[in-house]
Amino acid sequence: MKTLIFLGHSILSLYTKNTLGDWQIRNISKQGIIAKDGLKIAKDRSEALKNSEAVLIMFGINELYYQMKQEGVIKYLKLIVQLIQRINPEIDIILSQIIQTKETDRLKPNKIDWVNQEIINISENYHTKILTWEQMYNHSGNIASEFTIDGIHLTKAGYEIFENRLLELLKR
Repeated sequence: MKTLIFLGHSILSLYTKNTLGDWQIRNISKQGIIAKDGLKIAKDRSEALKNSEAVLIMFGINELYYQMKQEGVIKYLKLIVQLIQRINPEIDIILSQIIQTKETDRLKPNKIDWVNQEIINISENYHTKILTWEQMYNHSGNIASEFTIDGIHLTKAGYEIFENRLLELLKR
């Protein structure tokens, strides 16, 4: 069985399954963390990253909630990707964009759009894949209510779409 590492915030840390398709999940995510914390975790878990076939990286929303500079998110995402590629040049890296929700409207959607565009740029520059969330959006461009329990975190139906999208990316 191949190993997939989850490195990110609560959307990943609340994921309860240990496998996804033919992938064993090693979840090293934590609620409330930011990309700077993720860099430290990646350094501390370098052996796990060295011995894994894929990693999903999900950061950005907490930084914006904490009113940190969006440039900081990008700086640390780049550092995480660079570190992981040094540790394991063959690993498949998937970067997650930030979900647009009614909750995130107060954060100024243009900030999320900017970070998401920068994530696309990182992906192009470092040859990673991107997990997007459009499959869950309603006509307003936010996550539909049936896919979220509180405007941010996912319902069972939300996680099912997440799983299907992630499996598609892992097959490429």
